[in-house]
Amino acid sequence: MGTPELPEELLVKLVGQVVQDPGIPVPNPTVPAWQEPAHPLANAQSKELPQKVDFAIIGSGITGCSAAKTILESDLGRDKKVTVFEARSLTSGATSRNGGFLLSHVPLLYGRFAHTYGAEAAKQIALFCDLTLDEIIRIAKAENLDMVSEIRDVTNVTTFDDEEGFAEATQSVRAYEEAVPNSKEKYAIVDGETAEKKYHFIHSKGALVVKTRVFWPYRLVTNLLQRLLERHPERFTVETTTPVTSVTIDKDSDIAHPYVLTTPRGTVRAAKVLHCVNGFTGHLLPKLRGPLFPCRLSMSTQKPGPQWGNQPYSFLFRTKQSWDPSTTLVEQGLYWMQQNAKTSDLFVGGDLQRLDDFISSDDSVISADSAGNLTTLLPKKIFNEGWTNPITNDTLSSATALHRLWSGIIGLTADQLPIVGQVPTCVSDRNIDGGEWVAAGFNGYGMCQAWLSGQAIARMALGEPKPEWLPDAYLSTEERLTDKVNMGKEAAIASFFMR
Repeated sequence: MGTPELPEELLVKLVGQVVQDPGIPVPNPTVPAWQEPAHPLANAQSKELPQKVDFAIIGSGITGCSAAKTILESDLGRDKKVTVFEARSLTSGATSRNGGFLLSHVPLLYGRFAHTYGAEAAKQIALFCDLTLDEIIRIAKAENLDMVSEIRDVTNVTTFDDEEGFAEATQSVRAYEEAVPNSKEKYAIVDGETAEKKYHFIHSKGALVVKTRVFWPYRLVTNLLQRLLERHPERFTVETTTPVTSVTIDKDSDIAHPYVLTTPRGTVRAAKVLHCVNGFTGHLLPKLRGPLFPCRLSMSTQKPGPQWGNQPYSFLFRTKQSWDPSTTLVEQGLYWMQQNAKTSDLFVGGDLQRLDDFISSDDSVISADSAGNLTTLLPKKIFNEGWTNPITNDTLSSATALHRLWSGIIGLTADQLPIVGQVPTCVSDRNIDGGEWVAAGFNGYGMCQAWLSGQAIARMALGEPKPEWLPDAYLSTEERLTDKVNMGKEAAIASFFMR
């Protein structure tokens, strides 16, 4: 949907939220089911901070992990020292708070990308996301971590509750299949009546069905970081509960390590800095506040009724976006669900909450509106079978047993594309060309973009050319990041309504 006519008072408030400092991650976040149990190295820390490093990587999620692995295993980086800084426990941000889908968002949005950025750019983005997913699978298998991270094949079913949305997505998928090699008839198209009968939806105007995978992201990334620590003990450290509060320049005392990273545990000198903190990027790069901003979403684990069983599906539920001017409640338009094959737990996420509650970097709280919605969502709005006590008009008790509820922070960008590459000096305000790099702003679709984005900035920071597979539209060029029309405050607010 397009940007609604927002009251002036609300618009001013939202503009203020979009451009405010996201700060560092709060110390007391909600606890996702993905982090149970915590990895043995969850609180890894050196006895003393290293005085100097060649590469300081800020963020220990999937992007930072990929960047570290790329540098440590590259011939160009074989003698380089690398430190990953994490504000909280290991991999405690968006990587361990999402839906665990190994699914590209591009096919359903291909038409929009082609219209906005051109057919060739849309194809580049589609191929990049497919390649990223393949690379995650390849690495997991190569490291013998595919079982630990519970990578498994499922059938994804994306259902639509409005005919317009279904028609647009169907057209987009067919355009994707025409443009991308080896994608012919990748998706099956199911009419609404068939979808309701086969998948027990309360209401469906149609569904798109595709073979895909799901996994446990936290376990893959934390175990990869553990392997890197074991293989490179002299060159690699991970410093958890060590937020980087500022980055400054001091060329006078050490020209080879001009960056000074300040943390509560002391300072570290670095030759290069890689920003891999997604929605929190604006804290250390203030000029990216607005072009990139945090958005808070919610997730849960729930027990289904005994009739549900254990099903080899993942689901996306797309509903028409809407908002209520009187309450500012926004129906975000997307819910997601997968089921754990071992415990049968349903991992369910998505939001109905006030507009100003979305734009936040605080994952220690969950909006009451979102919590209430998730608690009753499945039997009230989506499925008509599988629950012991279906929702009725006179009760708000849920037929599912809520196990855990948490929030997480994603990074949205004003033009709806990730920001990947060298940080221009006009953005960093630190006059060193090629010293800072960024991979962030995945707009809620990090699993199909973050790994290769982290790899790309690591390779370029080592001196390699831009990988051919990195979409040109993702690049962090000065022209793009200073574009007031497409990356300004108003565009940032509008982007929220385009997800």
